[in-house]
Amino acid sequence: MLRRSIMALGLVSGGCAPATAPLPMPATQASEVLEQFAAGAAPEDVCTPEGRALLRGAVRAYAAEMQSGGVDWPALPAADGASGDMRSVDASVVIAFAAGFVEASDFSGPARALVRQVSFAQWPAIAEMRQAARVACEQVAELQQSAAHFVLEASRYESLSADAGVGAGAQDSVARQARRMQRARAQMEMRAAEVDAAVRAAEES
Repeated sequence: MLRRSIMALGLVSGGCAPATAPLPMPATQASEVLEQFAAGAAPEDVCTPEGRALLRGAVRAYAAEMQSGGVDWPALPAADGASGDMRSVDASVVIAFAAGFVEASDFSGPARALVRQVSFAQWPAIAEMRQAARVACEQVAELQQSAAHFVLEASRYESLSADAGVGAGAQDSVARQARRMQRARAQMEMRAAEVDAAVRAAEES
């Protein structure tokens, strides 16, 4: 549904915020900014040039710090869609890239190339975010938060499923996490419908 609306609109307009150079900052500040962003409490609106510069600067500084310590960051979903052992910041940053809020050049080491190869084809609501943000940035920002939450819950479900034993308690834990994942999916799909409506409105205006 979202893809059809985007194709009909053509999306020849620019992004939801002008291209802005990443804001330099120390790694400690970058970590704080990323934690706030993942919690939905970013200090700046990511749909503004200032907010985009702050987020990109935080990703760039934190990625460089992690790379200097020999750590590849962020954790990335596998080609089959499995999200692996992701933290909330990992999921948030990966989905922010999908939305066009950060760029591949903001990452360091292998992640700079690998992030371009991440596919969300199995989740159309995520796959079309970057284009939709050009005319519906506020709605895409809401979708970004919901999608990151879903990816995190999916990661937890995968981990629980892989480690679960045969006892009733273990199976109950997996079932509870499955329900949490489905609720997160429903929230993501609701936000995607809001993006679709905004794109359609732009098409008609």
